[in-house]
Order: sequence, then C-alpha cells, then structure tokens
Amino acid sequence: MVKMIDLSGFIATEYVALIIIGLTLVAFVLDRIPLAITALCSSLLLALFGTMEFKKVYSGFATPVTLLVFGMLIVGYALFETGVVKVLGSWILRSRFARNEKSLLAVMMLVAGVASAFLSNTALVATFIPLIGGMVAAAPGRLSNKNLLMPLGMAASVGGTISLVGSTSQPVASSILEESGYGGLGMFSFAYVAIPALIVLILYCVTIGYKVMEKSFTFADVNVVGGGTFEGSDAPGAEEFENFKPTVHTWIATATLLFCVVSFVTGLLPIEITALIGAAVVLITGCVDFKKTMAQLDWNTVLLIAFAQGIAAGMNDSGAGQKISELSVQIVGDNLWMLLAIAVIVTVVLTNIMSNTAVAAMMTPIFIGIAVGVGANPYTFVLAIALASNMSIATPIGGTAMSQTLVAGYSFRDYLRLGVPITALLTILVIILTPMFFPFEMLP
Repeated sequence: MVKMIDLSGFIATEYVALIIIGLTLVAFVLDRIPLAITALCSSLLLALFGTMEFKKVYSGFATPVTLLVFGMLIVGYALFETGVVKVLGSWILRSRFARNEKSLLAVMMLVAGVASAFLSNTALVATFIPLIGGMVAAAPGRLSNKNLLMPLGMAASVGGTISLVGSTSQPVASSILEESGYGGLGMFSFAYVAIPALIVLILYCVTIGYKVMEKSFTFADVNVVGGGTFEGSDAPGAEEFENFKPTVHTWIATATLLFCVVSFVTGLLPIEITALIGAAVVLITGCVDFKKTMAQLDWNTVLLIAFAQGIAAGMNDSGAGQKISELSVQIVGDNLWMLLAIAVIVTVVLTNIMSNTAVAAMMTPIFIGIAVGVGANPYTFVLAIALASNMSIATPIGGTAMSQTLVAGYSFRDYLRLGVPITALLTILVIILTPMFFPFEMLP
C-alpha cells in the first residue's frame, strides 16, 4: 500500500501545498512541457505529500465538465470534417457582403465569433484564412488580407467565451470551481458578458479600428493562400468553397449540433449527456472515423481539465487557499471591486504573453480562495477570470487564433496598434458587467 509522505513534523501541510503550487505556476509560465503533464505532476505531488486524498488525482475524469468537453470536441471535429464550416463560407462568398470590405469584415467577425462558441477557434480560423485569401484575390483593390485577418482572429478569440465549450479556459475554470465545492458554471453563463464584448469588438473594428488599420497597416498585402500569385477564378481559396457540395454527413453533423444547442438552452438533458449523445451520433453514422477522431482529439485539453481539479482539491483540502486569501486581504484590503479589477487586469496582461488556459488554471483557484475569504461570491471572480483569459487580442502570443493571423504579414507592433485600445475597453467591460449579472453577494 502506497503511503503519503508525511512532512507535518517539519512544515505545515498548507505550506507544502503552496510550494508545489508555486512550482506549478512556474512550469505553466515556462511552458516547456505540455500543460496537461504539468497539471498531472502537480496533482500527483499534492497527493503524495498528503495535501489531499489519492483518489482526487483522477476524480476529475468523471466530472460533467470533462465529459462535456470530450463530447463537444468530437462533435466539433465532425463539423469540420463534413464541411459544415465550408457551407457557411460558401454562403458568405456568394452574398453581397463580400463586395464591400467593411460589410464583409462585420459579417466574417460575427460568423467567426458565434461559431467559436461551439467550434475550435483554431480550426475555424485555419478554415477561413483560405476563404478570405480567395476572396481577396478575386477582388483586387476592394479587399485586403491585412484588413480582414487580424479582426477575424480577434472575433474568434472573444467569441469563444460565449459558451462553456468555446475555449479551453472556461471548462478549466469551471472544473476547478466545482472541485472547490461549488457547482460548475452553466453552458451559457458567460454569454451575458461575452455577447456584448463581441458586439463592441465588431463595432470597434468597422469604425475606429478600421481607421487604425488604414493608417497603420501600410505594408504590401500578401497572398495567404499557398504563397504564390493568382487572379480571379484561379483563387484556390474561393474555388474550394464555391465548389463544395454538402453530403448526407454534412446535414447529420449540422442536425447534431442543433440538437446539442437546443438541449443546452432548454435543459432537456444534462449538458454532459447531451454532448456524449452528440459524439455517439456523429461516430455511429460515420460522419467521422473513430480511430482518426481519437488521434486528432485535443487530449491535452481533456487531460488538463481533469487534472486541474486535483490542483484545486490540494489547495482547498490543505488550507493553502485560505492562506492566500488572508495574505491578499492584508495587502489590498477587502474592497470587492478592487479585488475583481486586480483579477481581471492581471489575467488580461498574462494572457497576452502566455497560454490563456494556463492563466485560467493559475488564477482561478487563487481567487476562489480570496473570494471565499472576504465572503464574496466565487462565481463572480471565476467568470471574470475565464472571460478575461480570452481577451488575448493585443499580441499574437496568448491565443492560437491570433497567432495564425501572422500569415498576413503583421509585425508585433501592428497587433499592439489595433489590439491595445480594444483590449483596454473589453477589460473595463468585463469588470463592470460581470458583477451586474453575477453579484458579489455570496450565494446561499
């Protein structure tokens, strides 16, 4: 029988947990090994040194949020494999919106933002880059990649916060909250703040932001489809979308997504059961191949969500969270608005220079402890942190959706010019709106 390593005679359990968690944060920041492996090692150490029970290392695999993400990753993969996203692209390509850059920009951002609530924003941006490249090549002088791609990445990043499964940071934050003894977040809890944020972003990009792009993006536009040159009907991106013909599997995948959305909204079934049914349908009907799907699945996300709950358990069970709370209150006081502002601003800054998932995993357990310590509602802080962790739109570093837009030829300074003003505005929006929908008062 494996026994815990007892250091209680030398150092209190809560300090052991703080040391392990401190090392975990350093590993997250350095990002030298996969985040999921860091979370696994941290959970194992926390259990081995007696800060929590061994079973809590793996208990996260049976939680609703882990199963929800697992199921929806499979459904999302089916939507790309069966061409559902190409159907959307084809509609945009044939519409009158494609004739004017500003109107196309608004539509592309809206579609990308809403679609990212249910699909991988990384895969979505990768799919839409050739579509935009094809339209630009087919309409020289009217459209440009440099004025369309960066806003597309921004919309995909911010839109990913509309639902619980839109980005990895939300389920990570929700799973940590649940492991800390509170209920998980709802499927659309984030939408109350995320939808206004997406609208503000779109309005900014077609008004003030568009002027910034016209003034600052003075470099020559580049071809983002294949690296060569082409004209009119020879544009491969446009041709691929125009010639795509939906199949039976396309419509099955579409119907599966609609079923999931209806069930999420109405509460017809538990959200994790809905997601698992959706995954079963697209696998059984042959929309995607099982072996290929398992090989392509984002296991790093699934494992991180499961093992991050072990980190939360270690903080909670050892008393480390309480220690952090007490120290924080001594430093900044118990002003709830000040604490929330610190949580959001620090998260936004960090998520622009490192993985947003790692930031959410770092910040969530800390501020759950702080919120409970001052008698506030932890949901308010967790929601704000999850939202803020997706505001990584001032640099191409924090979010993959933004990194992909580098193909348009932007410099780091170009991202700052367009992204810093709207990032500041969205940060203020998160600080103000989150307590309006999820008040600071502690839930009964």
